[in-house]
Amino acid sequence: MMQKREPSTFSRKSKEKGRPKNRGLKVIKNQVFKDEKMELQEIQLKEAKHFSEDVDRKYGEVVCKFMIIKGDLNTQRNELSWQRAPLLRSGNLKCLSVAEEQYSQKEDEYKEEIKILTEKLKEVENHVEFAERSLVAKLENTIDDLEGKLKCTRKESLCSQRMQDQTL
Repeated sequence: MMQKREPSTFSRKSKEKGRPKNRGLKVIKNQVFKDEKMELQEIQLKEAKHFSEDVDRKYGEVVCKFMIIKGDLNTQRNELSWQRAPLLRSGNLKCLSVAEEQYSQKEDEYKEEIKILTEKLKEVENHVEFAERSLVAKLENTIDDLEGKLKCTRKESLCSQRMQDQTL
């Protein structure tokens, strides 16, 4: 018949010493997890920056198209006024009427295109503003979370350090 042996004092001491090490491992694992989470948030921040840059680029393109069309409209108006003068002198009212109608149609088309581009510009501006607000809010929340976790980690580290000191 086998008797149960009491664990030696050496094995009990090694088990007791193992506990703070396990705690230390947990702290290290938590730190690794936090580091991974921080990396993920950095990636999300980079993606948000790229998105914001893309929206800014599109905004610039819309503004540029808007200015070009506005310039074309002014050019067409100037051409129309220059073409009206000789026609009035020659008395050819029919040609003047046809040219006026053509330029009036072009002017209407340009006005419609300006209206559409202005609406797109407003949409892009609203989109950019919303993206900026949501990005700032998200980053502020992340900072608050990280500051809270940092405080907790410091407390945990201090507690585990005290426990190690007491154990030794």
